[in-house]
Amino acid sequence: MAAQYLESPKELSKIIKESAPEDVLLVVFDSSRSDRYRTFIATLEKIQEKSSALKVLVLDIEKQPNAILASQMRLRTLPTMLIFKGGETVDQAEGLLNEESLEKLITPYLPPKPAEESLKEEFDQAMSEGQYSRALALIPILREEKKNDRALWLAHIKLLWINKDLAKAKAVCEEADDPALLNEKENIKLLLVEMLDENVSPNQDWETIKTKLRDYRCEEAVEDLLTFIAKDRKFGDDLARKVLLAVFSLAGDFGCRGRLANLLFI
Repeated sequence: MAAQYLESPKELSKIIKESAPEDVLLVVFDSSRSDRYRTFIATLEKIQEKSSALKVLVLDIEKQPNAILASQMRLRTLPTMLIFKGGETVDQAEGLLNEESLEKLITPYLPPKPAEESLKEEFDQAMSEGQYSRALALIPILREEKKNDRALWLAHIKLLWINKDLAKAKAVCEEADDPALLNEKENIKLLLVEMLDENVSPNQDWETIKTKLRDYRCEEAVEDLLTFIAKDRKFGDDLARKVLLAVFSLAGDFGCRGRLANLLFI
């Protein structure tokens, strides 16, 4: 939810009166002429995205009614932030604050996060920091009530792949029973079956690709798969294309989706 830009103090009064007891309103007085204005608002919006209980309201003092209100409230510094809860002012801060300082100001007034939301944040942080063992420990709990959540399903398979537990990854792949996932599921299962197959193939290029896939060297494997498709599109009943689409789903396309399209339609 983006910050709400208020045209006058009348709007603010109405919102405060109608707010629920648990609502947290962060009211910001600032000047839209300042160089930092848009950057500061963007920081506020990032914080707002982390909590559905927080609403950010902006009063631009370049509009005369807002300037009059700021003067009546004896505000001397821009930006000035007021926190309202239950219709009352509960805190105030002056001057430009960074994201960490803003969070410290606002967090005490926000309701506790649901356990699932906190767990998801912990999982996302583990993924972003490359703590894959920690993420792998968390994801079964996240998926308990969301078996067919596509993003979590893909993340679970990816983490098992990174951990080289390909048999378990295949089992998780097969768990999905949402018809919307059927085509993607078949491609991913084919990818995992190929990686599990330790038999020496008569095609050495394909064996090299499989080795890179097993080691999660995805970007290298994508390049090799594109080269392979250009050379032998018919190999294994279009196997390289299907495996490549599975890699795109699980690891990203590395900017190569357009190159695949060009190969297929030339």
